[in-house]
Amino acid sequence: MSASSEHPLSRDHAWACIRLNIATPGVGSFRAGRILAGLGQLLLLIGGVILICAWLVRTVYAILLQEFGQPARHQAIGWMWKLGMIGFAASGVWTFFTCVDLHRQAEAEERKNPQNVPPRLADLPEKNSKHQ
Repeated sequence: MSASSEHPLSRDHAWACIRLNIATPGVGSFRAGRILAGLGQLLLLIGGVILICAWLVRTVYAILLQEFGQPARHQAIGWMWKLGMIGFAASGVWTFFTCVDLHRQAEAEERKNPQNVPPRLADLPEKNSKHQ
């Protein structure tokens, strides 16, 4: 889902959304009006982090049980770590492609609506250096 055509995406707004996406994948996508992309990125990120944290807690608990001489149940929990990393990485990849698309959309809006673009310094007329 892209941002509505009523509010064109400016370069500054696109860069703000990109920086938000780098900080927390999905948040910048929400801000840019891409609700489904933002929700998907955020859910993948949160799900991945939860799985990685759960794997870490269970692994540390098993190690502590062994250190204190308690019998530790050996359970296969490696899937939690792997699935968490896949979710975390998928969120990052999806966010990257959304950021690229936001940048391209902002450039297209600038070309379509050039009055929002400040003039280049080289295009300004030269002023006469003599003061009257």
